[in-house]
Amino acid sequence: MTLDVIPWGSDLAATVAEFGDAEAVHDGTRAIGLATLAGRSARLALNLRVAGVSPGQCVGLSLPNSIPAVWATNALRLAGAAEVGLNAGLTEAERRYCLELTGTRLVVTSAAQAGAFRALGCATIAVEEVADQPADPAALGPVPGSAWAKIGFTSGTTGRPKAIVTTHAARWLSNVLQRAHLAPMPGPGSRVLLMTPFIHGAGLITHAFHDRGAGVVLLNGVDLDRALPLLREGAVDHLFAPPTVMAKLLGALEGERIPGLACIFCGTAPLLPALYAKARAVFGPVVRVTYGKSEIVNPITVLPPRALDDYYAAPEGEGVCVGWAGAGVEIQIRDETGAVLGAEAVGEVHLRGRHMSCGHIDASGFHPLPADGFHATGDLGRIDARGRLHLVGRLADVVKSGGYKIHPDEIERELAGTAGTAAVAIVALPSDYWGEVIVAVAETDDAAWPDRARAALAGLARYKHPRAFVMLPELPRNPQGKIMRRLIREAILTRHRLIDGPHPVLEPA
Repeated sequence: MTLDVIPWGSDLAATVAEFGDAEAVHDGTRAIGLATLAGRSARLALNLRVAGVSPGQCVGLSLPNSIPAVWATNALRLAGAAEVGLNAGLTEAERRYCLELTGTRLVVTSAAQAGAFRALGCATIAVEEVADQPADPAALGPVPGSAWAKIGFTSGTTGRPKAIVTTHAARWLSNVLQRAHLAPMPGPGSRVLLMTPFIHGAGLITHAFHDRGAGVVLLNGVDLDRALPLLREGAVDHLFAPPTVMAKLLGALEGERIPGLACIFCGTAPLLPALYAKARAVFGPVVRVTYGKSEIVNPITVLPPRALDDYYAAPEGEGVCVGWAGAGVEIQIRDETGAVLGAEAVGEVHLRGRHMSCGHIDASGFHPLPADGFHATGDLGRIDARGRLHLVGRLADVVKSGGYKIHPDEIERELAGTAGTAAVAIVALPSDYWGEVIVAVAETDDAAWPDRARAALAGLARYKHPRAFVMLPELPRNPQGKIMRRLIREAILTRHRLIDGPHPVLEPA
């Protein structure tokens, strides 16, 4: 199936015609209506076309969570550009790398950031300089479906990030499939609270809600002073909360009961049982889990609230369940030789879908998907007898110690909650004697944590027990909020040295 042209402009005009000027975005201070948002988007899109931007041309977008971030991303779609998402928190070196990798020479940004991009050789359009003269989205003709539409970047947990390329056809299908899996379906009056970077998962949810006349409250980060009143007062009926966000909210809401949410969207990392139990106690059984990747965005799999609640009542087998394949998605579990494995066997997860990327860019250029269209995720998983996918860990994170292969996620599940709501991670240090030595790390200064952690691991085989327990004031994360094991390992080795041997010891450097 191909989608030759994508009518972004007429789609947006039809949405405005149906839902009028319903509230589209509230940033915690002010709001903008759907019709006004569309008019601003169309104005910037026309400016981009006048500036010579052609379909598929890379245009950077670097804005913090804000109302302009929403109408600017709409504008890039309307213009047919390839949106290069640049997290506003990137360093100068990271910006330069992303721009050079994709060949981006024009960036839509804020007046405050424009000078930094010009210093890197880019032309800029500051959102503050876009004339407040609404244009008609329908005046923007359709764009080629095969043209590049969005460039995202992998997390960089195992090396320099790759640029993942998605076409306009795949991006349009992503929107359709995102809406297809919303239950209950939002409509006028519904609002979802978003606090993660808009250029990542929050943007997908925003477009799905707008298409049905619903609104979003878009905060610039996990702002508890603003978020907690919204939840307590029932000002939102949906919430997007990956585990890192959920942990922060639950730390502030412990002991409270917040009814009224129709759904909490959770993804980006496995939801551990201890965290779900706390979420259920505060919000009720309303959490929905999905699985997403840069290469094939949500929804890859879906575990709806009722099924999720049943699963966490009695988790079974290796890994954490993320549900059934979404519409149009194929999942295979393959062994090291590429052979497809049967039910319950653990192997690498391979994915194929109509809305996935068309390839990636690295230092050697653009690489299309393999001939069979499957993407090797690097995730380890299994499919159970009911057809649900369970994520076991990352292939690159598997620890080889004393002749055993050990999945860090298994140990982290046992340690969840031992440091309260603080994050806990497992990393491996190189060892001549063991191959690798397991170390547990917590984002805490609680001196009693190591003892609680050791007690929590009593049910695991001895070879899975960490050799050391380290506390750090903060665990390094990437811009998407994912914990970076590689940087944790580096942080440990700058503070400690490993005394190797049959009984390894970690000592202060």
